Amino acid sequence: MMHRTLFLMPLMLLAACASPLEDTAERARTALVGLDEAGLKRCLGEPVAMHREGGNDLWLYFRETSRSATAISDTGYTPTNRGSSTYDYFRYCEAAFTLQGGRVRAVDFTGRTSTGRQTLEPCGALVERCMAGK
Repeated sequence: MMHRTLFLMPLMLLAACASPLEDTAERARTALVGLDEAGLKRCLGEPVAMHREGGNDLWLYFRETSRSATAISDTGYTPTNRGSSTYDYFRYCEAAFTLQGGRVRAVDFTGRTSTGRQTLEPCGALVERCMAGK
């Protein structure tokens, strides 16, 4: 029993670190299933691309965000040797909505930072309006 608890503990800690926007994206994967085309356009606008595959419509959306961050480096032992630099980093989300019969049947997100780290924060920001009240 103790071994199992120790194994699950890191997973619980990771889940506790998820941001509210990542939680929104995760919930949207199921909460938006069944939404009709008009409702999807109301909350997300026009898709950047539309495809038809095997009787399904695929609507694609894209969102890119930018944030600034400051890094402080301790290159020396005195305050005058400390340095800081500000940089921008980008995050993006590609969202694919599969529609069948005019209703959402599946939602798929791919989100990354400019360094390649996976994140669903920009996806949560993308679907935030769709999730109001859900």
